[in-house]
Amino acid sequence: MAGGALAHRNFSYSRLQTFKQCPAQYRFRYIDHLKPTGRSIESFLGICQHQTLEWLYRERLAGHEVIFDQVLERYRAIWSDGWGDDIRIARPSWSTDDYYQLGMRSLAGFYRQYAPFKEPVAGTEQSLSFDLDGSGRYPMRAILDRLDHHGGGHWSIHDYKTGRRVLTPTQAQGDLQMKVYFQALLATREDVDQVDVVWHFLRHGLEVRLNRVEWNSKRIIGMLGKRIDQVREAEKRPETLEPNETVLCNWCYYWDVCQAKQGQEHPAQVAG
Repeated sequence: MAGGALAHRNFSYSRLQTFKQCPAQYRFRYIDHLKPTGRSIESFLGICQHQTLEWLYRERLAGHEVIFDQVLERYRAIWSDGWGDDIRIARPSWSTDDYYQLGMRSLAGFYRQYAPFKEPVAGTEQSLSFDLDGSGRYPMRAILDRLDHHGGGHWSIHDYKTGRRVLTPTQAQGDLQMKVYFQALLATREDVDQVDVVWHFLRHGLEVRLNRVEWNSKRIIGMLGKRIDQVREAEKRPETLEPNETVLCNWCYYWDVCQAKQGQEHPAQVAG
């Protein structure tokens, strides 16, 4: 596909981050549109937890009381419906049940912390498409795990994290993903005066919150625009997008086409 055609597709944080982490993986996924040969169980677990919380808040928005047994039932159904023989485990000391139980414990902790869920939720899995700088050159899309509206121009953006890493408040101040969400809100709402940003680290039962963020919108736009320009320039020469070998390769499922890994046995095992 020509670079000009690619230029009109929306950019997202995950797309930009894939390019930064491994240009070859970016090519396989976004240019060649190749299907990976597997799915990591960590990614699958994260999807199950996100979908369960999305269901929980939609039930509350509909006026339904939700007990924890119902949350677990929904989690089990989502896990069962989404399971496939393409799911892989890269950590040899972990079993499928370990991940399943981790998801249950994480949801139990979230339920205990936030029940009865009276937050002023405006939307879950809120998809926002926006023009980064108003020029039409940088179409972007962001999906917010949850968006709360506290009245007037007061909003809060919530992001669910299912991995091991926890951000400190200082690290949170520099989190580009949340800044993309922040910019998406500013670009799609006229009534924004105050924005709080909240990370929920589900595995650890921790919340990191920044109230009344004062991020520089022009700086965010400039940073993202520069990164998009770099990606588009590289897309013109897809043959130059080379692998960046790191430990993250063990969670990548393009080994069959990757020049750095082709012919090698992938360390991840089929999840049982």
